[in-house]
Parts: sequence; structure tokens; C-alpha cells
Amino acid sequence: MRISSKSSGVGSAQGVAGAKASGVSSSAPVAASAATDAMDAVQVSSAARLVAVAQEALAVVPDVRMEKVEAIKSQLDTDSYNPDGEAVAEGLIKEHLASGRHS
Repeated sequence: MRISSKSSGVGSAQGVAGAKASGVSSSAPVAASAATDAMDAVQVSSAARLVAVAQEALAVVPDVRMEKVEAIKSQLDTDSYNPDGEAVAEGLIKEHLASGRHS
């Protein structure tokens, strides 16, 4: 397939038929493409490496901090759990604004 500068629309049947009708062999572009593919290389940026390291570190951290859960459970059992209402409300508002749902 040959790409020309004629603007017949992306992916249109006319553009595909026109390339075949021109008599250009489809093996030449494929061969050039294969040579180009051989030169392709994957490069990972330092930011991507940092993300990978962070993901590995997070994989070993438990989702639930059981020591905190047990501490709050014991406070609830003894009726000594008194969260700061304003701090809870402020945290809820910050979480809502951070999530991007402002409706």
C-alpha cells in the first residue's frame, strides 16, 4: 500500500483502491516497514522506572492497617472513641474535591 498526499479521506475505499491501481507492489513498503521495525527499541524513562519501584513497594504494604483498626475497635468497645467532627467533615470535603466530582 502506498500513501499519497491526495486527500481522499482516511481509510476510504477510494484511497486503498487507488494505491493498488497504481501498480505499486505491496511487498516494497512491507519490506521497508520490516527494516524500520528492526530498528525500533524500547526505552524506559527514569519516571517510569520510579513508578515501577513505587508499585513494587506498595504491593507489599497491606491495604488495611490492622493495628489502627484494633485500636479503634477497642476505643469503640469502651465508649472512648470521640472523633473530631470538624476534622472528619474537613477530610470528607477534601476527599470530595480531590475526586473531581463537584456536582
